[in-house]
Amino acid sequence: MKYIVSIAISSVLLLSSLNTYEAKAESTHHVVVKIDEKNKELLKKYKILHSFDTIPVAEIEVSTSQLRELQSDSSVFEILPEYTYEISSDTISPSYKQLKALPSQVTPYTGKGVKVGILDTGIDTEHSDLLVRGGYCSLSSDCGTGVAYDDDNGHGTHVAGTIAALKNNSGIQGIAPNVELYAIKSLHQNGAGETFELIKGVEWAMANDIDILNLSVETDFDDRFFKEALDKAYASGMVIVAASGNDGDSKLTDTVRYPAKYDSVIGVSAITSSNTGWDRSTRGPSVEVSAPGVSILSTYPRNLDLEDGTQNGYFSQSGTSMAAPHVTGVLALYKERFPNISNVKLRQLLQVTATDLGATGRDEVFGYGVATYEPVITEIPFLDSTVSNGQIMLSLQNKDAVSSWKLIENGEPLKEVASAKWELYRPAGTYSFNFTYVMKNGDAMTEKVNVILKNPAFTDLNKSQWFASHVSYLYFKEQMNGYKDGSFKPSNQITRAEAVALLGRAMNLNGEERVTSFKDVGSGNFASGYIQSAFEKGILSGFPDGSFKPSQAVTRAEMAILIQNAFLFPSDPNKLLSFTDMNTGMASYEAIQALVQQGITRGVSTTQFQPHAEMTRSTYSVFLARAQNPKIFK
Repeated sequence: MKYIVSIAISSVLLLSSLNTYEAKAESTHHVVVKIDEKNKELLKKYKILHSFDTIPVAEIEVSTSQLRELQSDSSVFEILPEYTYEISSDTISPSYKQLKALPSQVTPYTGKGVKVGILDTGIDTEHSDLLVRGGYCSLSSDCGTGVAYDDDNGHGTHVAGTIAALKNNSGIQGIAPNVELYAIKSLHQNGAGETFELIKGVEWAMANDIDILNLSVETDFDDRFFKEALDKAYASGMVIVAASGNDGDSKLTDTVRYPAKYDSVIGVSAITSSNTGWDRSTRGPSVEVSAPGVSILSTYPRNLDLEDGTQNGYFSQSGTSMAAPHVTGVLALYKERFPNISNVKLRQLLQVTATDLGATGRDEVFGYGVATYEPVITEIPFLDSTVSNGQIMLSLQNKDAVSSWKLIENGEPLKEVASAKWELYRPAGTYSFNFTYVMKNGDAMTEKVNVILKNPAFTDLNKSQWFASHVSYLYFKEQMNGYKDGSFKPSNQITRAEAVALLGRAMNLNGEERVTSFKDVGSGNFASGYIQSAFEKGILSGFPDGSFKPSQAVTRAEMAILIQNAFLFPSDPNKLLSFTDMNTGMASYEAIQALVQQGITRGVSTTQFQPHAEMTRSTYSVFLARAQNPKIFK
């Protein structure tokens, strides 16, 4: 025992000694040294961490004392300096903070899919921070010899950068960097343009479905022809933003210039970085919102960037022309977020989310206040929508402010799947809805909502076909696809194998191809997994001879048995079928009885069900869609 205790004590002493030694140990350092033929052998005395293939250097580990030796005698090894690199990043204008539109505040929205037109002096199409999708030059002369809508003044490029400078870790970043940017060159090199040139630019914007048009132009004259063009653009659904002008005079009550003064246009005044009115900004009842417009850094054609001594393609300017694109950027974020609301409602969103400045409510200096992006909107009711492959989802937001509502398509009210919610399935196309509602104060409102679906875009499927919504539903659920030639072939017969495969996808059965219990369904059959899974779950049984007959067309009776075995709908056995071609002794009678009572299927007439008729891809789609979602398709 004494021996053991002695050992234990010795161990403690040893450990204590080691701990003391470790506390006094030298630190290690990683250094990079240059190597050549003279010092290759000397290198072996150090711990080599990495040798580089392309350059004659090595990373070694040395103690503090070794490091001092190397530093004192550079003839042995040259220690190479190491520098710290940081990721490059875009400059975010501090003005965005005033709009609550910093990238972190507006994520995930970036203006994607929104078409923005800049009616101005053009846009520098070679600027590395701008992606110009296209454009038009409406000038009778002075269009570019290369790209017609290129910028030879700089003003349009500066406007474009605030809205759409790219997120590319270089230069600056716009408020909505992923908008589809279009240059409409309607102003000459001197920054001026004539009425007909501007009207041609507006017409091009209408013809090319521009969502938001930015007009950083101004005049003292009420140009009724230009006004008429803008009114028509607004009536067509376009949002129009214009600078209010830079000839402010505190002694005058209304200095707002045209076209910002027109009712169809959102007039924008300029504010400083401290949210005070800029002294040169115009004021008046036509000011709708305000935005930062003083010392705004933005993109500029490099060949014209001569005044600040950098010629780097970025330049600071002040004016309501700089304020207007801030508002256009915020509108682009809202447009991406609510793609199907009308331009009238989009404008209303801008008003109610503005941060009030100055006198309470709308005033002649700030309008409704500084344009602001708000992630949560509670002030007004609006119809929100989301669109995906074949599906349209619509819902009324802030419905507490509304006493009644209807969503109408082609003159008929649509059925709600829940209070103020609609779920629709359609093939590719453009769909128009009228949304009518009555506010709690009694005001009756009507809004038009347009929705574009890009899929399913089968060549032989259109919205007028009675089965189109059912096919679209199965397409959305990834249960039904078309053919390689882009068609759906709705009249083609559907085989027993195809029918079970579709049903298997709907029921989330295991579709992995494998050996089956049927002699005529090999493991290589595309539907073998679904057929075997359905067999194992008692959904199907096959024929007495042990076959399944996968290539045989499925009949209406077989369809009913398959669907009923899968979904097990309740039925009342006392409610007999009225079809003269059906009787209670038929194997499919109870299945058809259940599906008829649930509204899943109907006869071909009031007296005929035709149980032995063969199913087509379109009719089977109808039954399967109704079975999965009877609330929508009944």
